[in-house]
Amino acid sequence: MGMKKSARQFFQRGLTLQLLVLIILPLTVLLLVVAVGSVAIHQQAMRASLPESAWQTATNPALELTLVAPLALIAPLLFALAALWFGARRIVRPLQALESKAAAVASGNYEALKESVGGISEVQHLQAELAAMASQVQASQEGLHDYIGAITAAQEEERLRLAHELHDDTIQELIALQQRLQIFQNAVQDPNTIELLNELEQLAGGTIENVRRLTRALRPIYLEDLGLVTALEMLARETSRPDALQVAFECAGRERRLPRETELAFYRIAQQALNNVLRHAGARRAHLEIAFADQEIKVEVTDDGMGFKVPPNLTDFAPAGHFGLLGMRERADLIGARLEVQSEPGHGTRLSVHLP
Repeated sequence: MGMKKSARQFFQRGLTLQLLVLIILPLTVLLLVVAVGSVAIHQQAMRASLPESAWQTATNPALELTLVAPLALIAPLLFALAALWFGARRIVRPLQALESKAAAVASGNYEALKESVGGISEVQHLQAELAAMASQVQASQEGLHDYIGAITAAQEEERLRLAHELHDDTIQELIALQQRLQIFQNAVQDPNTIELLNELEQLAGGTIENVRRLTRALRPIYLEDLGLVTALEMLARETSRPDALQVAFECAGRERRLPRETELAFYRIAQQALNNVLRHAGARRAHLEIAFADQEIKVEVTDDGMGFKVPPNLTDFAPAGHFGLLGMRERADLIGARLEVQSEPGHGTRLSVHLP
């Protein structure tokens, strides 16, 4: 590394020396020759055409100095022009290129800084430092990506465990309670008691249905047994509210099964998107679509709600405690998909996930 740095410094000094030897010094010598030659020619012309007294006056050194004095300004001017050229070529242009590469790194292209932008040693040193920082950020992002993947997998395992416990224990006990209430209804004769038992039976039935809905949200059984399309269709039906939100479902293209992790990620993203519509959008209609094409698979959720201003980066939502969109983006990244969010205040929202 030290040898490379010394080589760059030597190259920079050599370039400055070449600039001085090849451009500045020859132009300065040329200007001196022109100045001396002009004075000599002027003296010969004056001596040939003027009387002795007039010739001596015309060739007075002070007078001739005023003739050649402006030529002395040309050398500094040329030096300034050469310095501007050198600065533009070796400093300004490399810094502009470095700025564009830094912007590419900010957008996620960590390979942009590997190609040298040239310039003086300070600019190259700055690029090397930025490249090292980009490598550290990339390593941190990869570690965070793996960590989020592990957390997501653990979350799904915990949801599966809770769903099994609710299905095998809680729901079964509620069903047993409902059956006992039915037996008591047949055993008693008092109308008030029968009415009370009937209310308790209805309450138990409603609780069973709510727990089953919670179990399906924790563990989408339709997804495991019937596939992504059926699971999304059932999700649209269960999310619809007669007095609040109508969710339409559409499937385009030829349906095909995907890896379990991919189908689960698509389902969770659609589930979170519809929950956001139901809670925050104030929409009356929403549309859930899955499209199978040769080049990609797309899941899209649109609504006619109030919309919002999409920030340049979804991480801008984190300080306010809004992690829904950020979580959907992380789930999309885990399966190699791309999340797109389009929204404007008063014009609804379109969220789509594209898997190549």
